[in-house]
Amino acid sequence: MDLMFDPYTVLKFLHIIMAGLWLGMDMGVYNAGARLSNPKLSIETRAAMGKLGGFLDMGPRSAVVILLMLGITMTALGGWGFTGGYGPDLALAAAVVGVVWLSGLWHQFWVDHPNLGETRPDKHVKFQQHFRRIDLTMRIIVTAILAGTAIWSLVGDGPIIATWLAVKLVLFAIIVSCGIGIRIYLPDTRKAIADIFANGSTPEREAELTRRRSKMLIFVKTIWTLVAVVIWISVAKF
Repeated sequence: MDLMFDPYTVLKFLHIIMAGLWLGMDMGVYNAGARLSNPKLSIETRAAMGKLGGFLDMGPRSAVVILLMLGITMTALGGWGFTGGYGPDLALAAAVVGVVWLSGLWHQFWVDHPNLGETRPDKHVKFQQHFRRIDLTMRIIVTAILAGTAIWSLVGDGPIIATWLAVKLVLFAIIVSCGIGIRIYLPDTRKAIADIFANGSTPEREAELTRRRSKMLIFVKTIWTLVAVVIWISVAKF
């Protein structure tokens, strides 16, 4: 009974569940995007699929941040790394930054998806213009820190003791970098969709949407594969 309420065991459970939700909701985003890109469907149906996909996408966006918070805390609690006495402080700092980051991401969703006929106040829209750059910068920094820490731990005397965990960090760094790739191609894809919605569907416009979406799907499918591997490592090695 005590094992059930052990903090590490609880965090381990949440970590695995969150990774599974990430994979499942990302597949939901893919399916919604496929219908959004289907010229046989009405504009209204495609718009509804786009709204659904935007909501489901908050799962993977939030999961990145939550898994980082959980991972740092579990590493300190499990003795897998950060053994110099600074582990608890690092976990607390990650939690604070993570909560602020998550708040910004959900505010972004609120700004980008108003109800029919609503508009968001200019101050919120302007804030998000700045936050998007902050979010992208944070993901670049996280990718660099994860990759650097993992490589340092694998080839030298880095802060991560467990080899399997260092390998997970490498995979997670690649996952975050794939998310950056999606954000780079996403605006062009949205422009292609907006062009169809505003000016009607033509073979040329649909082909342009397919071309732009296919570039994003390379990153999406890479993320699926790597998240599945991370889940396997989590189950096999924790």
